[in-house]
Amino acid sequence: MNNQKIKHSLLSCSLILLSLLTGCDNTDYKTRIQEENDNINPNGNRAFCLEVGEIYKDMYPYTIKYMAGYHKDMDYQDPIYINHKLNYRLALYAKEGLFTEELVGYDGDQPLYRYDLTDEGRKYIDKKWWGGTNFCFGRVVVDKIVKVDHQWKDKPMVIFSYHMENVPNWIKNKEIYSLYKNIEDDVTGNKPVNGIHYYSIKSDGTLKLRVGVSGSYLL
Repeated sequence: MNNQKIKHSLLSCSLILLSLLTGCDNTDYKTRIQEENDNINPNGNRAFCLEVGEIYKDMYPYTIKYMAGYHKDMDYQDPIYINHKLNYRLALYAKEGLFTEELVGYDGDQPLYRYDLTDEGRKYIDKKWWGGTNFCFGRVVVDKIVKVDHQWKDKPMVIFSYHMENVPNWIKNKEIYSLYKNIEDDVTGNKPVNGIHYYSIKSDGTLKLRVGVSGSYLL
């Protein structure tokens, strides 16, 4: 490469980087963000994964247990709180047909239920078993770019509105989606939903996605 070509290449890279740092950004973010979501979620069925609890594949069929002392204001990391939450979620998802539910005995006056995944439940299970049993659903569809924020200079932030496709009926049960923060609008479609993609600028001036929307685990 001769000196003239080297100078031209360096100038081009400098201009790209400068345009990003100063906010003069001509990136087609709508197309880019849609592609990023689809690359993370190629089958369009795991934009979000909802935690049920720490029950792994080899633990099914799973029989619940009771731990005394639960109250609603307990720390969310307390084992008693976690156990109560698991029992409650299993019962709710069973009502939606994702688990079988069988009465197998009593602990004092408390009924003991055994749960197993149904064929319907297996359609939505996260096969990685990250954190135990998680049910996944949905595809993010970008509607428009709301704002491109360059205030962090080399870490642009893009806010966009989107709607969800492939939303199963079981997550539309208010008792279930209310267990997870900030997903009511995603699953009901009643209001526009905003998402954020965070980027960093590499040394060659191109963008690298740091944090996106699809692939999120909701606890």
